Amino acid sequence: MQLYEVIRWGNDSDDPLTGGSSGPDTCFLVRADAVEQAAALVDKELARTPSELVRSWAGAVYLLGTDAASGSNAQILRGPYIQNAYRYGWRHWYRDERDEPWTEKFD
Repeated sequence: MQLYEVIRWGNDSDDPLTGGSSGPDTCFLVRADAVEQAAALVDKELARTPSELVRSWAGAVYLLGTDAASGSNAQILRGPYIQNAYRYGWRHWYRDERDEPWTEKFD
């Protein structure tokens, strides 16, 4: 299993300075076998609390590393937590629409 950070851009706060799509991001730490599986778990969670300020699905996934735990179930381990998403050189995937395939970016 792999560890992923799954990100929805922005957050659902209505605070004019720190909320909405330009505010800190909504992040989840997820254990899963693949990017698509990690994102599907988060999309399901985000759909429970729809917002008019931000999308109700993830737009980015970062591969953090390999999970060393003995469990074999895909699950959200932590989140949602609100912080500015930052990629530290990890592999990364993006999509612009909910039903688009994930595209790995190389830079």
